[in-house]
Amino acid sequence: MPLPSDAQAERRYQPLQRGSGLRLMHCQCRAARGERAVDEEHQAFSITLVDRGQFTYRTRAGGALLSAGWLMLGNVGEGYACSHEDSDGSGDDCTVLSLSPALLEETLSALGAAGSPNRFGRACLPPLPRVAGLFHALDTGGDEGFALEEAALAIVAQVSRALTDGEAPAALPRQDERARAAAHCIETRSAEALTLEEVARVAGLSPFHLLRVFRQSIGVTPHQYLMRLRLMQGLRLLRDTRLAVTDVAYETGWADLSNFNKAFRREFGCSPRSLRRADRRQLALPA
Repeated sequence: MPLPSDAQAERRYQPLQRGSGLRLMHCQCRAARGERAVDEEHQAFSITLVDRGQFTYRTRAGGALLSAGWLMLGNVGEGYACSHEDSDGSGDDCTVLSLSPALLEETLSALGAAGSPNRFGRACLPPLPRVAGLFHALDTGGDEGFALEEAALAIVAQVSRALTDGEAPAALPRQDERARAAAHCIETRSAEALTLEEVARVAGLSPFHLLRVFRQSIGVTPHQYLMRLRLMQGLRLLRDTRLAVTDVAYETGWADLSNFNKAFRREFGCSPRSLRRADRRQLALPA
């Protein structure tokens, strides 16, 4: 998905910003449900945020169903395929940040990333709210000054930290269908007062078994997945609507405003009100 090629005729790419060794694009895919996957090759190192829709991403290591908030990591020259067997037929939208090999190596080395300094060690990551916020700030904030470079550094730093912390499986897993069903339940009902028992029932598992299967397949616990989705939705409402912070909290499923404020501050480093008022660069500064 990161760069157009002859095999990607069903996708439309809109250039958004360009910097030294950096390129930001919007990718719109209108592949029909069940459309045959095409073998492709990453043309650049890339971090791709899924903005909308879902599709299955396959590499030689396995396959995973990606939906809104997931991050697809691409290493230049590596093969992959995307298919839409589980989509609703409306396609998907993604934001793609591509980096030159020299820039990625320099950035990862400067961050002290473990392992090979010039490649991503995994193929995807579950939602990271701060990364989604950084992408959103870039997509809506223009290209004044050094915004692209600062945000790109912060995005790579957050991804590197997640990889180093061992948050996701070492290889792209062949996701358990039961874990996929549980994730879909959480995604579609994240604003509800959802219980673990309800999610486990949808997946056909006991709550204890769901915890083990979900973490092994998705890379985080069901609770972490739910909290991240709520934070990402809260961030979107703060930026795109004029809803009061209290209403944003309740609209996204938080039963207590103080819990929303604490979780938001822990993730983004500022309160919801401060972020809404602040310059967008507050999110972009590397942590």
